[in-house]
Amino acid sequence: MFGGAAVIVRHQRASSSHRGFRQLARYIRGRSAKPRTTWFLAANLPGVTTTNDLELACRLVEAVDAQNTRAGSDRIYHTVISLHPEDRSLDRKELRHVVENLIDALGFSDHQYIAARHNDKEHEHVHVAIHKIHPGTFRIHSPAWDHQKLFTAGRALEMELGLTPLQTVAREREKLPERAADCEAHQGIESFARWARKTLAPALQATELRSWDDLHNVCGRFGVVVRLHGNGLVFEDAERGVRVKASCVGRNFSKPRLCKQLGDFRQASEHQQKDAGRAVHRYSPVPLTVPKSLWHDYAQSLNNARLERRHAWSGYRESASRERWRLKQKYRHQGGLLAALPVSSRDRKRLSQQLVLRQAIESRALRRKLANQRRAIQKTPHPGTWRHFVASRAADRDARAIRLLQRRERRRGSHDLERG
Repeated sequence: MFGGAAVIVRHQRASSSHRGFRQLARYIRGRSAKPRTTWFLAANLPGVTTTNDLELACRLVEAVDAQNTRAGSDRIYHTVISLHPEDRSLDRKELRHVVENLIDALGFSDHQYIAARHNDKEHEHVHVAIHKIHPGTFRIHSPAWDHQKLFTAGRALEMELGLTPLQTVAREREKLPERAADCEAHQGIESFARWARKTLAPALQATELRSWDDLHNVCGRFGVVVRLHGNGLVFEDAERGVRVKASCVGRNFSKPRLCKQLGDFRQASEHQQKDAGRAVHRYSPVPLTVPKSLWHDYAQSLNNARLERRHAWSGYRESASRERWRLKQKYRHQGGLLAALPVSSRDRKRLSQQLVLRQAIESRALRRKLANQRRAIQKTPHPGTWRHFVASRAADRDARAIRLLQRRERRRGSHDLERG
């Protein structure tokens, strides 16, 4: 019995030539000195066993690709296999089984392909690059209904290998919109759709809605605006612009049901939209696997840094405009005095040239001064990335950050054991 995980597979758009395979190979290998590939698999590519053999893999693919001169569709199939952020890493046998089963479901078992697991995300994910030209018949194979086949194969793998049951993570994914589920799987953050179900839907259900204004007022308290989209309605975050179908948040919020209850749709007024933009309690992309209080501290520090930098830039622009105006007025005044001097035209010309030279020197010095001020503003204190923030909090002996780092170390330890 293998361990628990939820298999989420997403087909990525690839290139229409063998150069797409070379680009994917470079991406899999990585350009930095530190390798990010922790597991590698190659099939139907003789002599290719590690990422050091990727150049040979590219040449073999190019040799087969050259035999087909008629195919005009995409020749490379790129798919990403992701596991739930809270799940552990799979071992080599499990990964090979998952990849081979998904490849077989698409009908690519006899084709050339490579697969690699990356460590640049906290959750398990594997990239698979497949050459769609068959190495024996040189015909292109484009699987029909591939998304459905990948989804069905992923659910079958969960049941066959004893992964997370369908009625938990997998069933929850089916209920969420596809983009929201992929966002949570690949980035590990709470999607706007999930947040709307947990926060906005209960507030709407607890309110007696008698008019569209009642609906707009409740949504405005959470920074959400109700808009028409196509033939239906969407709930849209007023600040970030992310949206979700109203019917996905709750069946009672579909356009037909709301129109039956409240009458013809009325858009939110400008005042209501402004209130939504100023709402305090609103959606924030909080990670699903970290303490929310720690994430809120990070979001607050980001907001403070943003306000501080905005204030600094405002002061800089006012100061720079004032100093430029003073310099301009200074030499305009001196030019007027020079024009009034009782001197010959030759002396006036010489003095004018000297005045222009002094103005150019002072202007250059002012530009250097303003450039230094801009650099100082750019170096204002900033919490940095989420990883940097957690590391700094752990250094300050924050128990939440220390537990989070310890959990990450345990995950890295399991990776190292599998590689060993």
